[in-house]
Order: sequence, then C-alpha cells, then structure tokens
Amino acid sequence: MYSFIGKRFKVGAAACAVAGSLLAAPVLADEIKVGLLSQYSGTYSWWGQEYDRGVEMFMAETGGKVGDHTVTVVKRDEGGANPQRARQLAQELIVRDKVQYLTGGVFTPTVMGTSDIVDQTKTPYVFVNAATSSMTNKTPYFARVGYTSWAYAVPLMKWAYEQGAREAVTVIADYAPGTDLAQAFDTSFTELGGKITELIKVPLGTTDFSTYLQRISDSGTKHVFMFMPVGPMSAGFIKAFQDRGLGKGGVQLYAGAETQESDLPAIGDSAQGIITSLHYSPYLDNPENKAFVEKYKAKFGPDAIPSLASMGVYDAMQVIAHMIKATDGKKDGDAAMASIKGYSWKSPRGPVTIDPNTREITQNIYIRKVQKVDGGLLGNVPVHTYEAVAEPWHARNPK
Repeated sequence: MYSFIGKRFKVGAAACAVAGSLLAAPVLADEIKVGLLSQYSGTYSWWGQEYDRGVEMFMAETGGKVGDHTVTVVKRDEGGANPQRARQLAQELIVRDKVQYLTGGVFTPTVMGTSDIVDQTKTPYVFVNAATSSMTNKTPYFARVGYTSWAYAVPLMKWAYEQGAREAVTVIADYAPGTDLAQAFDTSFTELGGKITELIKVPLGTTDFSTYLQRISDSGTKHVFMFMPVGPMSAGFIKAFQDRGLGKGGVQLYAGAETQESDLPAIGDSAQGIITSLHYSPYLDNPENKAFVEKYKAKFGPDAIPSLASMGVYDAMQVIAHMIKATDGKKDGDAAMASIKGYSWKSPRGPVTIDPNTREITQNIYIRKVQKVDGGLLGNVPVHTYEAVAEPWHARNPK
C-alpha cells in the first residue's frame, strides 16, 4: 500500500533550521519518499487541492508502487511566493525527511528559491507550474513538466497574426514571469510583422483594474494579450474587462491559463469567445485524456474537472516513477536525471518528450476558445493544434 503523508508540519516547526545533525525520519528499505511543495493556505490554496488530486490519481493507478518500491509523498505548504520559506522546506524535506525527489512548485520565486539546495544535494526536482523560461539553466537537477511563457506565447502570437492582428496591447502582472511573457509576446509578434503598441504592468494583488482598462480603451486597439497569475487576479481582470464592454466592443482578448475551468463560473458567460493558448484542456479528444477525465470524475465527483495542475503533477509522478525504475530506487541524482533525457510517454495532454539538452518538455500547444460545453458549462475547447512544440526560449538562448 502507498502512503500519502499530509501537511504534518506546524508553523513553528517549519521555521526551525534544518541541520544534518537532526535525527532522520525512519525510511523503509523499499520506500521512496517524494517531497511535494505547493500552496495549501491563503489565496492560492487551489494549487494544493489540484496537486493532491494529481498525486492521488497516480497513486490509485499504481497502487503506490513502482516495481518493488513503495512511494510515499510528503507535503509542505510554500505559504505564498516566499523563496526563503521554499528553500527551508526543501532543506527540511531532503535532510530530515530523506526525500529522494521533489515535485510541485507553484511560483517562479519558490522554485528558484530551492535551486542551491537541489544542486548541492543532487536531488531531482520535477516542477510543474513556474513558467519563467530560463529556470532549468539554474541547476542540472531541475526538470519542467508544465510549460514556459515562450512555449505558449509563440503559437498564440502566430494564431493572432494569422487571424488578422497587427497591433496589440500587452497587459501583464508585474513580476518575473510577466516580464518574461511580455518579452515573448513582443519578440514573436514583432517578428511576424505585428507591433505591441503599449505594455501595461499591473502590480501583484491588484483588485481594481479600472485605470488599466481605461488605458486599453483609450489605445483604440482591438487586440489585447494578457498574463496574470492563475486565480483571483486572472478572474478579476477578465471579468472587469468584459463588464466594461471591451469584448462586446470588438476587442479580442488572448490569454493562457487565465481562463481555467475552475475560474470560469466566477467570470460568467461573458468569457465566451476568449482565445487562449496552452498545453492542456480537459476537452482534448485523445484516448489518454478521455480515460484520465473519466477516472478523475469517478474519484472526485461527476462535476470535477481536471486542470493543468492536477494533470501536471500526475505527469510529474510518471517522470519520477521512470527515474525510480532507472535507478532501482537508489539515491543517485545524476543517474536519475540522465534517465529522463529523451524520455517520451503518452500523457493526457498528448505525446510528450523531455528534451535531453534543456530538460524542458516538448508537447502540443493548443489554441482554445471559451465556449459552452457539457450541458451549458463553460470550457476551453481546442480549435487548433501546434504539434510537438519544443521550448523556444532555449533555442534562442543556447546555454
């Protein structure tokens, strides 16, 4: 049987410095521990729920076993975009709890905050959501199974240009991933022959978007490229954009993960018609995704819909399982990382491969349109596929 260890930390205990002299938690002879870093409290606790569900899907499918090895998952709460806390938790997991692998990760700063610990201990970290393109250059023990800003921005710009967009305004949340995405939008759109007429930066945590929407309205543009962190800020901006009548006025909004299915009810019917670019939709028509969605609903309820987060951690656990098999459960970070270079499998998102040079994932990118599905629900329905998209930032910036 598998073990899925919950949030057993307390704030005081988590704040304690972790040193090598601490007594290690007992480890069974065939037990492989995986540390899961996510958000379990505060504004972004949705990520914790979805990561847990992805792990549970993997555990149910495998019985918590990889060969003769029992997989145990130890969860920790990153507690917001706090790189110092993420570093401390990674150290605690590796030194005290003796985890052999890390997964999860929600924000660029929290994943990057672990890099020196990961590097020093040679602990593979298969992270899911952080999208700043340069991250896997930080340590050879990072591998990404989510997506980068450039990976979805380049196909989105191509689609927008082919639909007639020539001038556009970019609106981003003002932190590292937003800056990365603004560059991706600008570079790829300009190369096609388009022009970004204005870059609007919105502070993290903003709830009143009226001044930024007025700038969009005053610009006269009919195309807006947006990036906000998934959750309340994304939903708030899109709802305000539509409530202000910009969509009805002929302004096309383009996005990425911001219209995730869990946020669409809060946005409402006005979200219909928004065009997004991403590596996953629960409405993908392939055998692996159909089976994944069916099992997900059977486990979590008929109204439950898998997300990029639950699917991402499910795939991260597949990658970790491959590393466990390749090393026969031994702690060998170099051998584990070598084993996944060029590794391919069929994911619910479609066929995927870990690029042996960048440790980024090569995958389909889907152009999706928000429309009514499944008896009136709103969903991101794929309308076009860019197949086998290799991460483009690394191609432009070879290490």
